[in-house]
Amino acid sequence: MNDDYLPRFLAKPPVAPGTFVFAAAYLDHPHIYDQCRGLIAAKATLAWVYDSNPERAITFQNQFPQARIARSFEEILGDAAVTLVTAAGLPCDRAAIGCQVMRAGKDYLTDKPPFTTLNQLAETRRAVTETGRKFAIFYGDRLGVECAVHAGRLIEDGAIGQVIQVIGLGPHRLNRAKRPA
Repeated sequence: MNDDYLPRFLAKPPVAPGTFVFAAAYLDHPHIYDQCRGLIAAKATLAWVYDSNPERAITFQNQFPQARIARSFEEILGDAAVTLVTAAGLPCDRAAIGCQVMRAGKDYLTDKPPFTTLNQLAETRRAVTETGRKFAIFYGDRLGVECAVHAGRLIEDGAIGQVIQVIGLGPHRLNRAKRPA
């Protein structure tokens, strides 16, 4: 991982190494890898990984050997050193995971979509208000795709002219056979 993953406007990483500890959990979507790479490029420290499927946690740990495999999600939530949990669970579970994380006193970064119902949005708003914690969304198609990052740099450099709208129509497929129920 190099610092090219960071936006060019950042002269240096936003945190000093070792001062911002995070954990990864619920590895249902591969965007979790980009979420972690981005945090690590910002000099955050990956301490833990958790997934209910031990094979997924081991595969993740093979790519990020610094992450200890947690025995439970509660083990991560109980670690006072962890300030943020990043997750890519099933879309229908992302809001509830985030509320649990925030109520444990940690900030939350999730893959998109963060909500599948208006009730989830309302409950998340309540949790944010009651805890004062952050609920952030990783738009991987904008922040984790090389061509989108390159387009952003062209815009920054003024090479494109006045940009009115940006839309990403990535190579998404239904992949019904591969998606969990």
